[in-house]
Amino acid sequence: MRDQANPSAATKSARKSTTNDKNLDDLFEHALKDIFYAEKKILKALPKMIKAAQDPDLQEGLESHRMETEGHVSKLEEIFALLGKPPKAVKCEAIEGILSESEEVLQEFGKSKACDAAIIFSGQAVEHYEITRYGSMHAWAISLGMDEAADLLESILNEEKAADEKLSELAESRINFAAEEEDEAAGDVEEAA
Repeated sequence: MRDQANPSAATKSARKSTTNDKNLDDLFEHALKDIFYAEKKILKALPKMIKAAQDPDLQEGLESHRMETEGHVSKLEEIFALLGKPPKAVKCEAIEGILSESEEVLQEFGKSKACDAAIIFSGQAVEHYEITRYGSMHAWAISLGMDEAADLLESILNEEKAADEKLSELAESRINFAAEEEDEAAGDVEEAA
């Protein structure tokens, strides 16, 4: 009776009930929209990183990952189709923050050999974010019996892990050393002055 007398209380009660009725299907769909947004933002950010990179292998790796990212967007669109939903993005504050920091780091270190180390630093922040998202979503798809979606997510997850490993390999094999050598050379010049 009270809810009929106070329509706003009935609306609040219905809204609360809807929120409490959310389940793993709903969370999966939210995560899908979130990562769809993130991949599209990453796709827009990669050309700046590619252009700024000085190491040819880093440029090649970033370009390769840009093409993989286009494929990730397509695979996510396939998952939306499997769900019978149109592809839709929901703003992802996490990727906004990571990419904003990436841009700041690139501005600060973009004119030196440390630029490549900074690009790897930023790139791995993106990769680690994606790995956590795709790992969770893959596990959820398995739990929900979404075999095709699970296969697509596992494929993307493996590519993200490979990209992260390639960045580590480049950093540890020469890029970090090149950035350090430049710092030492600058220090030698300062000492001579």
